[in-house]
Order: sequence, then structure tokens, then C-alpha cells
Amino acid sequence: MATPTLLVFSRWRAFLRLLWGASRGGTVAFGALVLVLGLVPTGVILLTGALVRAIPAAVEHGLGSAQGEPAVLALAGLVGALAVLSLGGNALWQLCNTLNAAYALHVHTVVARVTLGTAGVAPLEDPAFADELQAVHEAERRGVLGTTTSELSTVVLQRLRGAGAFVVLLGFAWWAPFPLALAWALGNLAYLRKTDAMIEAEMGEGASGLRRAEYLWSLALEPGAAKEVRVFGLNGWMTGLYGDAMLRALRVLWKSRRASTGAHLLAIAALLGAHAVVLGALVSAAASGELRVAALLVYIQAVIATADLGLIGDSQWDLAYSLALAERVDRLRARAAGRFLPLRPSAAPSTDAPRGQVAVRLDGVRFTYRGRGTPTLDGVDLSVPAGQSLAIVGENGAGKSTLIKLLCGLYEPEGGRVTLDGGATPLQSRGRIGVIFQDFVRYPLSLRENVGFGHLPLLNDAPALEQALADAGGAALPQRLPGGWDTPLSREFEGGADLSGGQWQRVALARALTAVRGGAGLLILDEPTASLDVRAETELFERFLEVTRGVTTILVSHRLSSVRRADRIVVLHGGRVVEDGTHEQLMRAGGRYAEMFSLQAERFAAHPSPDAEVADA
Repeated sequence: MATPTLLVFSRWRAFLRLLWGASRGGTVAFGALVLVLGLVPTGVILLTGALVRAIPAAVEHGLGSAQGEPAVLALAGLVGALAVLSLGGNALWQLCNTLNAAYALHVHTVVARVTLGTAGVAPLEDPAFADELQAVHEAERRGVLGTTTSELSTVVLQRLRGAGAFVVLLGFAWWAPFPLALAWALGNLAYLRKTDAMIEAEMGEGASGLRRAEYLWSLALEPGAAKEVRVFGLNGWMTGLYGDAMLRALRVLWKSRRASTGAHLLAIAALLGAHAVVLGALVSAAASGELRVAALLVYIQAVIATADLGLIGDSQWDLAYSLALAERVDRLRARAAGRFLPLRPSAAPSTDAPRGQVAVRLDGVRFTYRGRGTPTLDGVDLSVPAGQSLAIVGENGAGKSTLIKLLCGLYEPEGGRVTLDGGATPLQSRGRIGVIFQDFVRYPLSLRENVGFGHLPLLNDAPALEQALADAGGAALPQRLPGGWDTPLSREFEGGADLSGGQWQRVALARALTAVRGGAGLLILDEPTASLDVRAETELFERFLEVTRGVTTILVSHRLSSVRRADRIVVLHGGRVVEDGTHEQLMRAGGRYAEMFSLQAERFAAHPSPDAEVADA
């Protein structure tokens, strides 16, 4: 475990790296301005003493005399210093507002690049990774990101004022500032230990509890679960569950706030003693005539100003939180190291991406999900020539969707190898793979964006989008929507509309076809038509195979009648490919595929209505 000194150093290093990345010029200007404004108050203390010392002579001989000149100079210096503080403070306020926005944007950008740039989804499913993201979210909720440099300026300015006061007190006695500095340091140490314990609780053990509480809060308030919560009468139960989860998280935080109580009491006693010793010495020196009134005034101001070496309150807490957050962002970057993909700064991928069919090969692929002892895939060997249409079938849990995720590079196999074009095409090659998952995303955006996301350069190519939607069987959909292609596909937005399950699946398929038009040479459909009846699915797959002829296509479906026209069918069982051939070949073989196909055919014959078939499937 890192020592407190190393911990603070690593946090400052992470923070300053982020601040420098946000704005180099702004950081330099900030440092220079803070340095000046932090030292001016010490000058004000000294100028005040000089003015008090010069006033008697100026009163006696007049301000215009040689004896009155020191008073005039001290007064002019004091006015100038106060002007610098006023104008510089305003400039610093403006600069901090700009830097706050730049810093918050940079942190968001870094976190987005880490989360969106991971080569697969495995890091995002890591609970530790999720807790780090929760810490960033919590900091944003608190508004810490938007005030970071403002709080930094407050803390640094006060520390510089305290350091100046320390130097001034050396003029009275070499030992005088040390008891005060040590007492304030002890108070700071106690405060920082307590602060660190509280922040670690919020970002560490407490983060997981808060994440669960927020999830339960979303179930209670957001539309996604609203129907079931009401139908099953879960209202009271959900409220209690949320309350219990939040209380568990809060108990962790309350425990951390009780830390370092003894150190706080010791620090208070040390401060009382230090002030008593130093102020007592000053009074004694003044009483004996060793100090004049002007010098006494300067040193008393310095004693008071040493408080700036101590606790600063909310600004110190918020800065400590920002430092801890910067360390979390560094950890996120470290967790993604080696699994990080460069993100293009432009909104759309290049239109010059390679095109053409993609060949697929799996050699001895093995994969086990986190927390499971049995591998989902165990020695899968499969070769798909470029341009072939392949159907993957098997019982639930056979590993069909897992195999698709490995093909897309969303997971890395723990054994074996997955290659595209013999390794020439990266698994995460943007624009070369189009995929529609069973749980495809229903973006609450316009119909145009939902289809155009398949290939962003075609987002405003109306003919291309219309053809893709028509090929997916949804040609009439835009005419049924109030705003046509620009209708938001969510009732939560003004002028928006929701779609049926079948309509959504046609939109998702159109998105995949847009990817093909944009150059994708491998198209993967992982049970995307579950909301369609068997006849509609069969018709759609047949049309789909026709319009994607020449593209390597992999279809996954539990309805074997829908994929029988694929060039080739493989059966997964026990984590391996156990059968491979055309529909006719597999039926003649009389193996697992033939058995599954016959059982489904009998069931459909017994329940010919589409609704019954869907219910049984």
C-alpha cells in the first residue's frame, strides 16, 4: 500500500497532467497569476508596517518633506498592491472559469476515449472498472469538475500567503514561525487523513453501493421498468430496496467521517499552545520596548496569516476530491493499456476504408466467462470462405452469441485464435464488420440516425438510407411517422413516436445493410428477428441473403426453417462445432440438426398460427 506522501504525489502528478492536457497556455497563465497574487498579501503586510512606521514623521514634517517621503511611497505601494489584488483577482476569476470548462471537457474526453476505445467490452464488465466510472460520475454529480481550478487557486493563494507570513515572522525570531507551522501541519494531516478516508469510501467501497442504489432508483423512476413495477405491485418493495441499498452505502461514508478524531483534538491543543507561545513572546518584546508599534502590528498580522497554512474548508475538500478523481482517471487509462484503440477526432469514419468480402477463421478457440468454471467455447475450429453465407445453430447456451462476440473482437479468446482475412483485417476494423445483435440498441434519436449509424458518411445520403430500409422490409415506415425520417424514435421527445418490436428490428437490419453499402465485407446477424413470426422471418432472411449476395454473412437463429437457405450450416454443441454442411446434407446425416429441425417442424404443424409459433419458440 502506498504511503500518504507517495499517494499525494501520485495524485498531484495525475491532476497536473490532466490540467496541462486541458490547456497548456491556460495552465502557464494560471500559475503565473496565482504566484503574483499569492505573494502580494505579504507585501501588503510589510507595506502596512512601513506606513505605520512613517506616519509620525510625515505628520510632524508634512507629506511633502523628505521625512514624509517614506509614508508617501508606502501609501503608493499599498494602493498599488491593492489594485493588483483587485484587477488580478478579477482576471484570475475569468481564467478559472475558462480553465474549469476546459478541464471538465478534457476529463470527459479522456474517460470517453478509454471507455469507447477499449478493444472489446470485457474491461467495461469489470466491476473495478465500473466503480472507477462511478467515481467520475459521482464527481460530476457533485459539480467538482466544474470548479477544480477555482478551488485550486483558492488553496494555492492561501498557502502562498501563509508561506509569506512564515518568512515575515522569521524577522522577529528564527523559531517563531515553526511552532505555528507545525501545529497547522498537524491539523492539516488530521484533516487530510479524514478527507482521504471519506473520499476512498465514496470512490471505493461506497462506489459499488451507490452504483446499486442508483440502479434501483432508475428502476423506480425511469420508464424502462415502469410497466412491470406497476403491474406486479413492486412500488413499496422497490422503495424499501432502494432505501436499504442507500443506507448501506451511507454507513460506509459515516464510518469514514469518524476517522482521526483523536488527531483533530491533538491538533487543536497544539494550535492553542503555539499561538500562546508566539503571541506571548510578541507581547513580552513589545512591553520591554524591543518592538515598536509598527513592528508589533506587522508580526501580529503575520501570526494571523499563518492560518493560511492550515485548514481551508470546502475548497480543500473539493481539491482533494479532484486529486482523487484525477488518480481514478489515470487508473482507467492504465486498465485500458494495451487494449486501447485510437479514436478518430472527426465525427465520421473515412470513406476510403477497404471494401470487399472478408474471410473468417477460428482455430482451437476457447473462452470462459468471468466467474464461470466451465468454458462456453472449448476448441472451436471453423473456416468461412469470403462471400459465403453461414448459419450457426444450436441449443440455448451452446455459445452462438459468444462466438459472434469473439468474431467482432468484443472479447479475446483465452485460447486459440480468431482471424479475418488470415490476420490481414483486425477484428476491430471499423467499417469492415456490420453486426446486429439480439439485444440491438434502440437509439432514442431520429429514424435517419438509427439507420445511418451503420455507416456515418451515408447519414445524409437519402437514396442509400431509403434503399437499406426497403431491403429490410420497412419501406413504408417513414410515411407512418409524423416527422418522416427526422422523427425521434421515442415518445419522450416532442413529435416523437415509438415503434413495434418488428418495426424496430427492420430498422436495425437496415442499419446493418447501410454498413454493407458503406463497405462492410462481413455481416453478422445474431438472432435479430425474434419479434417477427416465422413466416416474416423466413421472408426477411431470404430477401436479406439475396441483397447481401457477395458479402460474407453469418446468421444466428433458433428457427432452423429460417436459415435453411444459407450456403452452409454449422451446429454448436458442448462448446464445439459438431456438425457442418448444407441443410440437405445435415438432414440426410440424421444427426442433431435433423432432430432439431424435425422437432420444430412438428411443433409448427401443431400450432400453425404465427402467434402460437412465436410463443413456443
